[in-house]
Amino acid sequence: MNEKEIFYKAEEWIKDGLEIAIITVIDTWGSSPRPIGSSMVVNSKNEIVGSVSGGCIENFVFAKSLDVINTGKHQVLEFGVSNTQAWEVGLTCGGKIKVLLEKFSETDLKIIKKINNVFDAEEKLIVLTNLSNGTREIIESKPANNQFLSNIYKNEASKINIFKDKAWFSKVFSSQYKLVIIGAVHISESLVTLANVLNFKVFLIDPRNNFEENKFINKAHLLTEWPDEGLKKISINNKTCIVTLTHDPKLDDPAIDYALKFSPLYIGCLGSVKTHEARLKRLEKKGFTKQELSKINGPVGLDIRAKTPAEIACAIIAQIISVKNNNAI
Repeated sequence: MNEKEIFYKAEEWIKDGLEIAIITVIDTWGSSPRPIGSSMVVNSKNEIVGSVSGGCIENFVFAKSLDVINTGKHQVLEFGVSNTQAWEVGLTCGGKIKVLLEKFSETDLKIIKKINNVFDAEEKLIVLTNLSNGTREIIESKPANNQFLSNIYKNEASKINIFKDKAWFSKVFSSQYKLVIIGAVHISESLVTLANVLNFKVFLIDPRNNFEENKFINKAHLLTEWPDEGLKKISINNKTCIVTLTHDPKLDDPAIDYALKFSPLYIGCLGSVKTHEARLKRLEKKGFTKQELSKINGPVGLDIRAKTPAEIACAIIAQIISVKNNNAI
């Protein structure tokens, strides 16, 4: 279950009159099964969505969540192999994890709604929690006169921040990463599937009408315009990844030409080294500089000696993940 589904369920439960505890991974060391920012929600009827550990500490965290719901007092728990409690709950994999448990009820519904509004909008919101007393602050835009909050807003990744000897956890909520695929070819089907698993919002553009729509129902937004026209319907920003797969300059080049005028997170183009060299020469003649063209990943994907369409899709999505995660550091 992805973060969007988790927080929509949290809103649903509160609207149903339930109190909830939201558990968030706020720090990790070594071999932790879930990354910082991962969330789990427990309600007052003992129902759970999400995960903060892959199972190894969740029974213990679940019990503590009910305490938080009953008392209204936040908790910060730390588990690790050097901690006797960690052995009791099964965290023996050599890592450590710190989690924040917070109560949310009807009075906090406005916060949850704001979080859910962000997922589908081109927006960003940060929930900042004081780890010593549990107070929260919502940051919806870059503050003008507060350097600490301004620096917090720049964060692309959730993290613990220290200010005046106090620890604050900033949980970053923002719109989904987008994957725009140019060309409905064999690789596209596997690439769409992988992108769905990774919670990308997927667009597939191909004017040739050569794809079976039923293969992509509820998986991708299908556009049958020419690529540059289709891209005009999509907001391209630093969370947008664009992959061209047609091998046809009449389709791929207009997409690249249009995308380079913005600042997408990633551009990747299918083709051999020779094909890519020819592509760069064509684009250079159009006036693009070598620095601008260096943003194009070609041949696309990590070099894993991929052979099949599914393997090539794996190589592409792995390269996108690498760029995405390095960009968020």
